[in-house]
Amino acid sequence: MAEYCWQYLAAAVYVIVAHVAGVGNGASAQKLPTCQPTDFHFALTECDKKGVRWRVSVPEPDHCTGGAPPPPTRAPDCGFSCDAGEYLSVDDDQKCHRCPPGSYSMGGGVRYEDWTELPSEFSLLSEAIDDTWMHSAGNCNESRWHLMGNYIASAGDDCASTLVYTANLKKAGSVSFTYQYSDDNTIFHVYAQNDQCQTMRDTNVNRWPATTGEGEWKTITMYLKSGLNVIYWKTMGVDFDDDGNNKKKVKPVLIKEIEVMGIAYTSECTKCKPGTFARDEGSRFCEDCPADTFSVTGSGECQKCPDTHYSQPGSGNCTERKPCTDRDYFETHTPCNENKQTNMMYKWIEPKICRSDVQGAAQLPPSGAMQDCPPCNPGMSFYNNSHCEFCPENQYSNGDEECKPCPASTAPVYGMELKWWHSMPSNMDTSCLSMTDYGCASEEGWQLGSDNIHSGLGHSDEAYLILTLHTDGFRSSSGVFNGKPGEVGQVSFIFEMKCSGDCGFYFMEEDSRSSDVIESWEGSTDKQQYSYAVTKSGPRTFSWAFQKTDDNSFIRRESEQSNDMAVIYFINVTNTIDGGASVCKACPRGNNVKGCIPCPKGHYIADDNTCQQCPDGTYIHANNPYGKEACLACGPGTISHDNVVCYSDCQYKSSESQFIYDFSPLKGFHSVMSAPSFTAKGTRYFHLFNISLCGNNGEDLSLCKDNVTYYSEGQRDGLIQNLEDNVTSMLCRSTIIPSEDGAPLSAQPVSLGDRPLAVTQDTSVNNITVVGFAEDSLPLPDINFYYNSATSTTACPYGRASVISLRCDVTAIGSGVLELPAGCPDGTCDGCTFHFLWRTKYACPLCTEMDYKSIEENCKAGRQIIHYVWKEPKLCRDGVPIPENVVKKCPMLTFEAQIAITVATGCAALLIGLIIYFWKKTRKLEYKYQRLVQSSSGKDGELPTVDSCAVDEGDEDDIIFNDGKQKSGGFFSKFRSKDKSDFPDLQKKSLKELEEDDPLAVFE
Repeated sequence: MAEYCWQYLAAAVYVIVAHVAGVGNGASAQKLPTCQPTDFHFALTECDKKGVRWRVSVPEPDHCTGGAPPPPTRAPDCGFSCDAGEYLSVDDDQKCHRCPPGSYSMGGGVRYEDWTELPSEFSLLSEAIDDTWMHSAGNCNESRWHLMGNYIASAGDDCASTLVYTANLKKAGSVSFTYQYSDDNTIFHVYAQNDQCQTMRDTNVNRWPATTGEGEWKTITMYLKSGLNVIYWKTMGVDFDDDGNNKKKVKPVLIKEIEVMGIAYTSECTKCKPGTFARDEGSRFCEDCPADTFSVTGSGECQKCPDTHYSQPGSGNCTERKPCTDRDYFETHTPCNENKQTNMMYKWIEPKICRSDVQGAAQLPPSGAMQDCPPCNPGMSFYNNSHCEFCPENQYSNGDEECKPCPASTAPVYGMELKWWHSMPSNMDTSCLSMTDYGCASEEGWQLGSDNIHSGLGHSDEAYLILTLHTDGFRSSSGVFNGKPGEVGQVSFIFEMKCSGDCGFYFMEEDSRSSDVIESWEGSTDKQQYSYAVTKSGPRTFSWAFQKTDDNSFIRRESEQSNDMAVIYFINVTNTIDGGASVCKACPRGNNVKGCIPCPKGHYIADDNTCQQCPDGTYIHANNPYGKEACLACGPGTISHDNVVCYSDCQYKSSESQFIYDFSPLKGFHSVMSAPSFTAKGTRYFHLFNISLCGNNGEDLSLCKDNVTYYSEGQRDGLIQNLEDNVTSMLCRSTIIPSEDGAPLSAQPVSLGDRPLAVTQDTSVNNITVVGFAEDSLPLPDINFYYNSATSTTACPYGRASVISLRCDVTAIGSGVLELPAGCPDGTCDGCTFHFLWRTKYACPLCTEMDYKSIEENCKAGRQIIHYVWKEPKLCRDGVPIPENVVKKCPMLTFEAQIAITVATGCAALLIGLIIYFWKKTRKLEYKYQRLVQSSSGKDGELPTVDSCAVDEGDEDDIIFNDGKQKSGGFFSKFRSKDKSDFPDLQKKSLKELEEDDPLAVFE
């Protein structure tokens, strides 16, 4: 009992506080009258810890003061709630009552689907929530969610805009929202905070919703705990073009319905919005008004439009019917009959919203005569002479003839080639999706023509007109060839757009896990062809969506319709499992094997229908390629692995300098982050580059993640990651955005290098030129790794390319430092070619014997040491090691002494030779004198007359002695008599003997 007294006292205090507040406010403004019983309204107190609350009387603020309010009464406990279709009467008997006609109730919940005004429980925030997301406050003050009547749209720019809902749940409940999120250039984050403003880490209430297709709506339910819950729907555009220009407008996120359960009671029913009604009491929801009727807010029934007006289903007003024109009907034809004939006819666009009974109105033309049906599409034939169907397995047709079996040793080439549109193929469908319930004139979004299929007429401008084509998959297996996903098939189509405004055309690919926009176009376009390489072999659906306008800045009126259209003339899907074949091609076959044998990877189909392996140094990535020319040569400095992929084995030998390089220590993954960049409105972001340089047979590739769509909405625990959103290549880039919870967001991964083009010292390969880095003073050239990515974009029609320049730096620590160009800090100056400089010691060539020299010490104690040192500056690493010091014995004499002795010995030998030479010359003169004496006249004191100073020939050969018979040896030669008859009495004697006999005889 005491406990209830305290609760009653608390309720009384609540009344007193409210009363005092009213007095205080009134005192500050003016003197207010005394409150009368009719001036009070009832309110419920907050629940205590045991779930008890009270109904108290509260005066209207700034209306009166004082008075005698009714005493507090105990209200139903906090866990109480009325059933759907009922409300709790707080002002009356505190019991549940049924909702009146024109309104509805969800019982313990509330639904928000009318967005003409912002409900009081919601608020809008912009950039100032967290400056880690935004660099500059004040740039995005006007970037808020926009009320669009039937839905609410995010800002649609590169600012952060947040829709906030505050709910004080009396029991465990949930929040569900239906959204459209078709542009992955927008980050969409939904999360909840508790009463302490702490973000809940539970993946159930911390979601990154998956993208939807154009015009597609998805619903997510998040389960909440009782108590205060604040739910945030936060969006931020990240459309960062490399050249700094926003080529395409970021599409906003749309939310058309939010439903909250767990409120425990509803004090009043929700009135039906315009265009809807609730006829009976106790309604749980409101129904749309049918066509040609309308309703206002809180209607229990719909009013019929006048005959001169019309309305779409769910309309809040009627629109006047205008006179019909030639744009209000279209041309079509009947299905082919058994005679293969069709009838051209004309039909009004349904629903008919024009008047043909007024003067000047266009009339429906009469139907034409019967005419021959156009042929079937290739791979099809007439079935029962009425409609076209794909040929059976192992048969083919050109569309004019019946299907027939393929010849021997051939196989059908399956696909879907559609160029005639007199009937819808069985694997195609068309639909209309609208943001409103009345935007589609019919369920058919596209209409058939004889040689084209075009978007339908009569739909509202905001409606999405969808054309879908489904295939069971492709006949080739998915795989990675030469660093990029292998092509398993191709989708090509020819189209044009006829628009008077900002229409949009989208080509999408969808599988069981995701739906992605492959390419989009805006405004009128000429007739053109687009091709898309399919890299995944599983079942998938391709879609073409057309919207007459994507303008979300205002609420479009129902009558605003244009005749803008998209026209598709031709669609071709190759190498499919289903579909038909228009030709049969020769293919390899084996013994006891039915059908063709696919060639192994790295093989081509030769002229004799056998599989032949490509030559060394070449690669192939086509499936069942024909001819040796399908083998493509690897670039300089690269080799092939199993003729499937070209890669660098981390070894390189320069053809100019004969230097040998080993980049093996640089294997694996390496990263470099760009400097921070900012969008036009201040959003801060970075670019992260992941690199896999060489080695591992070209198989270990870098990974760039997309964690914006990390959580799969098909799983309650949110732990399954959609790996197809990630990008793997030899060089890739992702956009990093700081997040308020410390975990950065990684978005928009793109490949910058699927395969290596070359590893070379050349500064230009295939029109890719190295730029952005100044040359060093070292004489060694950079080693450049060239890559390209074949995926083309509007800005880069030939794909992206990258160059990694490795520069020798013997002082670099570890694997070195990766740098981006100073003039282009984002890695690229043109948006298509990216440049990197890698300073590392592993870019230095391997050392050889030519890189060191020897130094000899002086001899000490009979020992000499020879040292080996590197030449300066040292520009090599590893390779040949420097030799150890060598010790050898010294000789007895020093080197200088040995040289001196050698020189002295040479001089002595030269001197002796000169002495002997001059001595010999003297002896010759002596001999000549002797001859002169012998030939003298014999007179004393007179010398003989000299006939000649010359010595006769042979005189120097011999010396004749009187009695000697031996010839002189050594230095002397023989004296030979000029004429032996002149000296008959002389005997042969030696000169010495003559001197001994008579010293003067030689002069006689």
